[in-house]
Amino acid sequence: MNTCGMILGSLLLLAPADRDKVLFEEHFDGRLQGGWQWVREDKSEWRIRDGQLEVRSQPGRIWGGNDAKNVLLRDPLKPQDLAASVTVAHKPGEKWEQAGLLWYVDDDNFVKLISEYIDGKMYVVTAREQRAKGTVVGKIEVPSANIQLRLRVQAGRVTGQWRLKPGDSWSDAGTCEFDAKGEPRFGLFTQNGPRNETRWVRFDDFAVCALAAGQ
Repeated sequence: MNTCGMILGSLLLLAPADRDKVLFEEHFDGRLQGGWQWVREDKSEWRIRDGQLEVRSQPGRIWGGNDAKNVLLRDPLKPQDLAASVTVAHKPGEKWEQAGLLWYVDDDNFVKLISEYIDGKMYVVTAREQRAKGTVVGKIEVPSANIQLRLRVQAGRVTGQWRLKPGDSWSDAGTCEFDAKGEPRFGLFTQNGPRNETRWVRFDDFAVCALAAGQ
């Protein structure tokens, strides 16, 4: 089953994304597979439990700062049209508390797609930081903090997408150009969590796919 195109979807529903080729899947079954790398790892504040990766939402940022802990990156892949997807579940309470996906070169060059809490409401936000200059390229209010996110990378353009549950169509949440030098990698991260309260972000069903021609 192609988790990028139809995570847990029906095998009978032959959507075009079902032709995408799965390059990597991570279901967090007891341990991380090889090929992951932590940035500023805080070993006491992440764990794998019940088939999910749980990362504590802590203070620190990569957006407008370079001190976010437990940024988790995949090994680089050969340049091609790619998409990464993941399920995110959390209960944010701080303004700008967030979690989601990265297309990441370094702390000053990345695209992020996040589930973010702002003034009592939840948003899906796509934003780019390039040469340490940040730009929000899409911001959509959504009804839940628990969501599926997907980043599509095609010919130097990155598109953020979201849906509430498997089987829904993906909705776009902004597209931007991204031409930072280096080897970009997909990743998972949290940002702007509380200092004196423990809240866990749960990641599940991470996958990277090569997009089918014409998708």
